[in-house]
Amino acid sequence: MNTRRDALPDKQAPSGPRFPSALLAQLARLERHLALPGDDETLRRRKVVAFFAGLAGANTALLFAVLYFVGGAPLLGWLYVMTVVVSGLTLSYLLIRPRAYYACVFITATYVTIHPWVVGLASGGFRSGLLPMLWALVGPAGALLLIGVRPALLNAAIYVVLAVVSVALDPLVVANAPDLPQSIHLTASLLSALVPGMMVLFIALFLFRQVERARLQADTLLLNVLPAPVADRLRGGPVTIADSYTDVTVLFADIVDFTRRSAAADARDVVNLLNAIFSDFDELADRHGLEKIKTIGDAYMVVGGLPQPRPDHTEAVVAFAVEMLAVLKRHCDWDGTPIAVRIGIHTGPTVAGVIGRRKFIYDLWGDTVNTASRMESYGLENVIQVTPAVRDRLNGAYTFEPRGPIDVKGKGPMMTYLLKP
Repeated sequence: MNTRRDALPDKQAPSGPRFPSALLAQLARLERHLALPGDDETLRRRKVVAFFAGLAGANTALLFAVLYFVGGAPLLGWLYVMTVVVSGLTLSYLLIRPRAYYACVFITATYVTIHPWVVGLASGGFRSGLLPMLWALVGPAGALLLIGVRPALLNAAIYVVLAVVSVALDPLVVANAPDLPQSIHLTASLLSALVPGMMVLFIALFLFRQVERARLQADTLLLNVLPAPVADRLRGGPVTIADSYTDVTVLFADIVDFTRRSAAADARDVVNLLNAIFSDFDELADRHGLEKIKTIGDAYMVVGGLPQPRPDHTEAVVAFAVEMLAVLKRHCDWDGTPIAVRIGIHTGPTVAGVIGRRKFIYDLWGDTVNTASRMESYGLENVIQVTPAVRDRLNGAYTFEPRGPIDVKGKGPMMTYLLKP
């Protein structure tokens, strides 16, 4: 933030804005210290949350210890001193040995689940009104957030067992209720009523944010693989997605001689070049409302007219092809050689659907796809080759040059047309 400070002497410059950055730097340092190789972002954040939750718990226990010592209930005070000691030891061990994260959190969560019930029995049970057992809720919730479902279920089972035991023993421990001053009693009760609930709420909110973040990431990845309408259908549950389209336009483009030239090139140069070219093609496809189907090596496939039918799909695909040639003029390979491409287009019916259970793909099948592929493979450098169906569909919007019948594998002699610039 470039705030003007020339009116103030350096020694009077406000120091407030430095605090957040210093705090963030400390948090980043702690995260790096606790992180292990292979830790994902979520686990790194959980470790930081675990450390500060333990620190907050130790400070709160210290506050309770002071309250009870001042109020004349030393047994309860020493029980909370024990919590300060246990928290301090586990936090210190976590800092010394970050690999012990799971063990430290498990011990702390289990201790937090058990300790409040012991305090409850020592303070006269439910009828004392001090409500220490509410803190036990933090144990299962913290375990769920920080180390997973199984430890959380174990702590939940301990919670239920101790709740039943405490109810059974409640008539026998009423006499243990300490004679606390009203202010101490109300303060301890208020802390026990509010703080554990807030901690559980924040834990739930953290979990919710993690789930939402994971869902958004999954949705983003899904939309990068599938068209939005297809992704919406797939989210609804396992289903076979297969659709027939009576009229679409398919384009194949392939970079000329790329395989031979890239054989001796650095791998990063090859990937960077393809990424740059295909990223430009992706932007063009989005601008023209077309659906990118896939890349196969150095080949690019796009279709117009699905999954949402549109009457001008052929015009859109041909306009896209023309702009592809213009975009390629901005690129050259690692030794400065211009990039050339063959482009083939055909229009007709096709079948589209999702195949695979892992790494699935949205793909097209049928003679229209095969013919478009043949138009590319039998095409000419930096020329758009189309079938008669494409030329006829455009109604004179472009000028085409006949290329005489050519012998196409699997199709026999075919009349094709080259789009003239």
